[in-house]
Amino acid sequence: MAQQGSQNSQRIQKNQRVDRTYAVFTFLMLSVVLVFAFGLMIGKQNLKHAETVQKTMQVEKETENPDNSDSGQNPAENPVSEIIPEKPELHSELKTAVNFWSMDSHVYLRVNHEKQLQLGTRGEFDTSGAVFTVDDSTIASVSDTGMITGLTKGNCMISVTCEDEILEIPVTIREMTIQDGCTYVDGILIANKSYGMPADYDPGMLPETEDAFTRLQEDAQTLGLNIYMGSGYRNYEHQVRDFDSMCRAYGEEYASMVSARAGYSEHQTGYTIDCNTINNDFAETPEGQWLAANCHLYGFIIRYPLGKEAITGYDYESWHIRYVGVKAATEIYEHGLTLEEYLDVESVYIPEPEATNSEITPEISGNPEFTQNSDSNSNSNPAEFMDAPMDAPV
Repeated sequence: MAQQGSQNSQRIQKNQRVDRTYAVFTFLMLSVVLVFAFGLMIGKQNLKHAETVQKTMQVEKETENPDNSDSGQNPAENPVSEIIPEKPELHSELKTAVNFWSMDSHVYLRVNHEKQLQLGTRGEFDTSGAVFTVDDSTIASVSDTGMITGLTKGNCMISVTCEDEILEIPVTIREMTIQDGCTYVDGILIANKSYGMPADYDPGMLPETEDAFTRLQEDAQTLGLNIYMGSGYRNYEHQVRDFDSMCRAYGEEYASMVSARAGYSEHQTGYTIDCNTINNDFAETPEGQWLAANCHLYGFIIRYPLGKEAITGYDYESWHIRYVGVKAATEIYEHGLTLEEYLDVESVYIPEPEATNSEITPEISGNPEFTQNSDSNSNSNPAEFMDAPMDAPV
C-alpha cells in the first residue's frame, strides 16, 4: 500500500510538471503572436505615413514646376493627377469652330507662293474680326487677312480664331526642283501644259507603275471586273504622231483639250495608263466606277477628273490613271484635288515666240536660271525654255 501511494504521488507530480510546461509554451506562443500583430500594425501605419509624405512632396514639386511632371504616365494610375489638374491647352477657352470653316481643308503651297484663305460661314456669322496665327513661322507666314506665304519646305498649322471659336488648318509647303530637264515637286514628276520633258527622256513603263497596276487588276478580277491596259507608255516620237493626227482630224484647238503636245504628255513619264476603252462611257461601267473609287488604294489617281478641266487644262478622262504613290493618291482622293492643286502648279500652254536670226533659243542645260530651283523665279514657265518642237498628244 505504501508503495502504491508513492507511485500515485510521483504520477501526480509528473502531470503537474507537464501542465506547467504546456502553460509556459502556450504563453510564449501567444506572446509571439501578439508581438507580430503589433509590429504589423505599426509597419502599416509607418508605410501609410511614408506614402502620405511622398505624395505631399510630389504635389509640392509639381506645383513649383508643373512642366516637369511625368507626361508619359497614365493619369488613371497617377494619384497626383487627381490633386493637380493637367496643364490647360493653348486654346482651352475656345471651342472648335462650327459657325465658320475653310474652303480648303488642307492647304498645299509651294515655296515663295501665296494663297488666300477663304472662309465660309453659317448664317450671319461675322469673320471680319478673325485672327490668323501659325505654329511654325519658319515654314509659312500668314497675314492679318489670311494670306499664307510658303517660306520653306515642311508642314505647319494655321489657326483662325473668331469670337470664341477656333479653326485649325494643316498647311504643307512644297519645293520644286529641276533635274535633267524634268520638273519635280517634292519628288513627284509633273507633266502638263506648263511643264514638259526633253525629247530624249525615255524611261519606258516604270516597274512601280506596272506592279501597282497588276495588284489593282488582280483585285478587280476577284470581284468579277475586267480592267486592262488599253494604252501605256508612249515616247516623244509616238506623241508627235498622235498629236499631229488629232490636229489634222479635229483642229489644234480641240486637239489641245484632249491630247498633249510631244514632250508634255503624261504617257511619256512612265507613270500613266489608259484603262479599257478611251471613251467616257467607261465611267458608267462597273469597272469605271470601281476604278474611280479605289485606284488611290494602289497609288493611282484619276488624272483628269470631271469639273476640273480649267485646272488640268484637259477634258475629263475617266479611263486615264496616273501613279503617284499611295500616300499622295489617298490625299488627292480624300480632298478632291487634281495633281495641279496638290502640287501647286499651273497647266497653261504658252506658245514659244518664233525665233529670228538674231535670237538663240535657250537650252535647258545652258540656262542656269531654269536649272536651279524654279521657286527662285515663281513666274517663269518651263515651257518657255523647252528646246523641243511644240507639236504633239495626254
